[in-house]
This record gives sequence, C-alpha cells and structure tokens, in this order.
Amino acid sequence: MLRWLRLLPLLALLLVAGPAWAAGPVQTLVLQQDQVFQVTLAANHTTGYKWMLAKVPDPKVVKLVTNNYVPDKAEGPDGKPRVGVGGQEIWTFQAMGPGRAMIVLNYARPWEKDKKPAKTRSLEVEVR
Repeated sequence: MLRWLRLLPLLALLLVAGPAWAAGPVQTLVLQQDQVFQVTLAANHTTGYKWMLAKVPDPKVVKLVTNNYVPDKAEGPDGKPRVGVGGQEIWTFQAMGPGRAMIVLNYARPWEKDKKPAKTRSLEVEVR
C-alpha cells in the first residue's frame, strides 16, 4: 500500500512497499514543480533481479535523479555474513514541469530479454 511519510514544498517522500504496490488501479502522485520524491521497492540483487525503468518518463514532466540499491543488514545475529540477503532499491525522481507522466518499473534479470518481468509497478505523476 502506498504510504505517505512527508510532503514538503521541495520534498515529497514516497515509500512504497514491494508487494503492496501491486497491479491494479494505477495510483497518481500529484506534485508541484521542483518537488523531489522517492520510490522504495523490495529487491534482492543476489538473485540477478533488479528494478529497471520499462520506459523513461517524459523528462519535461519528471526526471530520474538517482537509483540506489541498499542491502539489508548482511550479518546474522551470530555476526556471520548471511547468504542471499535482500534489500531495497530507492528511486529518486524530480517533478520538472506541468503535465502527466508514467513511471513503470519492471523487476527482471537484465540478460533475460525475452522473458516477462517477475513484477511490474506503475505510478502516474501529475505535476501542477
């Protein structure tokens, strides 16, 4: 489920839990020009899967600022490294100008070009 943490004049922080931001009605985020927001999705790069933009959104409306992967704590309670640790991908975008744009992210292995993504997430951004 989409959860709002903060909406400030220059920063809108949007955290999205992986499975909860599921297929269904596309959710719309309404922003003012220059606002920055983040989309956070559960991921596990140790499996080869990563979130990728399915299509670059209209750069006149919204642009990608950064994309970072943050692994979960890599040590177990015994202090030894955990195998196959997952994490989160944090996508930071900025609202550029008035209009609407779709952000579509696919969770897939980059080398599996002809295979359907394991997950797809979509978010419509409206900049006023």
